[in-house]
Amino acid sequence: MNKHMERISQIGIVPVVKIMAKEDALPLAQALYNGGLDVAEITFRSEHAKYAIQTIHQALPDMLVGAGTVLSVEQAQEAVDAGAAFIVSPGFNEKVVAWCIDHDIDVYPGVSSASEVELAMSYGLKDLKFFPAQSSGGAKKIKDFSGPYQELSFMPTGGINMNNMHEYLSLPNVSAIGGSFMLPNDLVNAKDWDGIEALCKEAVKHMLDYQLIHIGINSENEEASLATAKQLCDLFHFTYYKKPKSNFAGVGFEVLHNKGRGENGHIGIYTPYPQRAMYQLAKQGIHFVEDSITRNKKTHLINFVYLDMEIAGFGIHLINPDVKMEV
Repeated sequence: MNKHMERISQIGIVPVVKIMAKEDALPLAQALYNGGLDVAEITFRSEHAKYAIQTIHQALPDMLVGAGTVLSVEQAQEAVDAGAAFIVSPGFNEKVVAWCIDHDIDVYPGVSSASEVELAMSYGLKDLKFFPAQSSGGAKKIKDFSGPYQELSFMPTGGINMNNMHEYLSLPNVSAIGGSFMLPNDLVNAKDWDGIEALCKEAVKHMLDYQLIHIGINSENEEASLATAKQLCDLFHFTYYKKPKSNFAGVGFEVLHNKGRGENGHIGIYTPYPQRAMYQLAKQGIHFVEDSITRNKKTHLINFVYLDMEIAGFGIHLINPDVKMEV
């Protein structure tokens, strides 16, 4: 991964921004940042791109700012001089790619075919933009790329929104998605920064998709655990599941064989992307129990972690199980 791609991957969504008025640059970026999207691809689709990059870079140093729609070495130079941390191009511009590599600048060139992918590989690149995503075969094509090009990751952009984001984000070879669906023209033109912030929060909420997956109940021993689980199953017709360290009554109650991490038990919160959830929660000052982390056996991404806190005597953990239980 390029030096900034790990952070981009944790954020998950890269807003693609066109600045039409200079005075919009900072309040728009602040709305993205407040909404949980602390990265922006400022496109060279307007004359204000360089100004916007420089202004945001200086005023919001915690914001990761890159340049998009970079079509020439001159634009790449302008962007980097203004403070851009990475360069994105819609197609594979060999001159731009070579310049970025020579100057140790992260570059994500656009590709949409196997030939372009292999050209990128010849330059040693492993993180690529897939553009235009929907009209170039969509998530299925990116999934097909995972066979012959297992070491590559893609940042699809073009036609992606909240309705189809998970088609892309759920793929192991997709690092993040790009889009402007949180920046509708009517809100930008109206300078409705609160509205844009709300849309960003909604996008993050939709991406993380938090759901209660189960309640953990502490027990004194394995015998007591079994008795509690069986009682719940008998009363409410739940399916019984035996696990190595606990018994389940349906999928909603885990009865541990002994006292677990929380004083009273624990609450399991499902999210499809625990690592992205950890990134957002860390911005709220939440810490995690490092020795509780487990990883998916295939993707090696974090799929389980305890928050270093209790709520009402319950420990809290995030989970995206390798195998989902059926009711």
